[in-house]
Amino acid sequence: MNFFEQQDRARRNSALLVGLFALAVFLLIAVTTLLAAALTAYSRGQDFSLASAIPQLGWETVAMIALSILAVIGLGSLYKLRQLAAGGRAVAESLGGRKINLSPDGVAEQRALNVVEEMAIASGTPVPDVYVIEDPAINAFAAGIKPADAVIGLTRGSIERLSRAELQGVVAHEFSHILNGDMRLNIRIVGLLHGILIIGLLGYWLLRGSHMGSSRDNRARAALLGIGAGLMAIGYTGTFFGNLIKAAVSRQREFLADASAVQFTRDNTGIAGALKKIGGHAGGSALASRQAAEYSHMYFASGMRRSFANLFATHPPLPVRIRQLDPGWNGQFPTTHGDAGRTATAAPSSPLAAGIAGDAPLDVVVAAVNNSIANPGEEHTDYGRQLLAAVPPSLHAAAHDPFAARAVVYRLMLHREADQREVQQQMLRRLAHPAVMREMERLERDFSAMPDCARLPLLDLCVPALRGLVPQQYQVFKRNLIKLLRSDNRVDLWEWALYRLLMHALEGTPDRQRLASGSTASRHAATFLLAAMAHAGNTDYLDAKRAFEAGLGALELERIPLPARRDITLARLDKAVAIAADERPLRKPRLLKAMAATMAHDGVIAAEEIELLRAVADSLDCPMPPICPRLVRNSTARDAQPPGNRIQATTTD
Repeated sequence: MNFFEQQDRARRNSALLVGLFALAVFLLIAVTTLLAAALTAYSRGQDFSLASAIPQLGWETVAMIALSILAVIGLGSLYKLRQLAAGGRAVAESLGGRKINLSPDGVAEQRALNVVEEMAIASGTPVPDVYVIEDPAINAFAAGIKPADAVIGLTRGSIERLSRAELQGVVAHEFSHILNGDMRLNIRIVGLLHGILIIGLLGYWLLRGSHMGSSRDNRARAALLGIGAGLMAIGYTGTFFGNLIKAAVSRQREFLADASAVQFTRDNTGIAGALKKIGGHAGGSALASRQAAEYSHMYFASGMRRSFANLFATHPPLPVRIRQLDPGWNGQFPTTHGDAGRTATAAPSSPLAAGIAGDAPLDVVVAAVNNSIANPGEEHTDYGRQLLAAVPPSLHAAAHDPFAARAVVYRLMLHREADQREVQQQMLRRLAHPAVMREMERLERDFSAMPDCARLPLLDLCVPALRGLVPQQYQVFKRNLIKLLRSDNRVDLWEWALYRLLMHALEGTPDRQRLASGSTASRHAATFLLAAMAHAGNTDYLDAKRAFEAGLGALELERIPLPARRDITLARLDKAVAIAADERPLRKPRLLKAMAATMAHDGVIAAEEIELLRAVADSLDCPMPPICPRLVRNSTARDAQPPGNRIQATTTD
């Protein structure tokens, strides 16, 4: 099952989850109605039966009960979802997490940050914010609504007691949840459960209020006591069934995430070793935070102590998970020591100069769209590590500082042509902070020495630091980027792709509330993106026309005139990407492959065009790993075989 099928399955699972919780709410309404009917019959001295429940209350009362429960649950859920609208940051901070992207404290935190950055670059996602939870338990979590606002949380126990390979396995497991669309589902579960829990909390507050009246209010106190006890029983009954649903949904996804982590790292011993250490650690994986139970389904391992009969276990038992990964395990849990993460160990990395990704044939790019999006393998992990190592230390340090990161992005946005670059630099000297410009000039030599294939990874490294800008700084920064794009009164697609990738990571897709929908809007958006790609790779009109028609053919659309280059504007590009991002998951690969066909009309896709495709794919919420040199070499070797042994690639589903 590839990424797009996973995303489609996640949409279906969300609908199923909502259906299950709707059933739970219906049962709550039924139980509340029966309780109210029983109390009414008791107060009137009448006999109570299920058949007489509604006649005793009347339909108006039943409707009022249903509307009241729906209102309480709805408002409670909306309140919680509003709290979590900031994404994973809200979850991490509620658990007491501390962000370490800008200033990791000690070797263990630096090693953890390095592992997360390598995984992000290898998978083609923006570098997430990394939070450390000061808890001795060995655990981790990924939280957010989409990859652009995801965070990785790691406990103190995990970064200090796990080896690098074990930590890498844990982080790969969490990246699987990011890439498979599990995070949005997890956030919805928290919101729905909170709405049901509100009913029980109302009952609890009423019970407390019943003890605060005077002795002359015995009848009122008795009424409050009865209503409060009833609401608590109803609310916590609903929470009971809601937690059962949460546990059932969560358990079946953990095996998939474990398997994905092994595929990501090609090492089953790392994640299996982490699970074994949890079993042998005195603190296990249970978190001490008061909010731990609320997010129990998000953790790498169970964040709670054993519950009654394991009914609410959100994770499969440790021995079962370990044997899935290591069938030869002897059943013994090792003891853990707190020094595994305090030793500065670097991951092995081969020189990038021996394997810089260049041009690639169409079949390699099509295979990457089909199989690699949100599904990276060991070769991507190795290449991502090499790309990260190719970033000069001074640029790497600058990317982690909110002040210097602006200088890095400005420099990445400059034109390649010297005359245009000078015009842009003069404009920045008038608009940007003088110290930012001095920082950009200081870093110029390192930019010149950095290979082009490290530009996107460097931009990804800047994202957590730029999130730390205060609103006024950010607005000035964004305004300057837009002026850079418009400095020559034409759109350079590479510059726009960098800008859109950055804005997608920092803000999400723009102007969704004003987008047109329907097949016509989707078709117009797709053809406009193909036209932009055709003009980007060809200065001659006839070449651009042939490239455009190749893309239309891949989408099985009729030929239409190629839109003029002057019609390719920033606003129209942003709108086209936003419409395409709202497409159903299974429709997105056809568009990406059509864009690849547009680029490859002359027989090959240039390295810069591949990076452009990756930037657009990221804006469509389809994180595409870098094209590894090993994959290109393997394709070249296949092309050297006799025609009868070749496998023909196709650009259709």
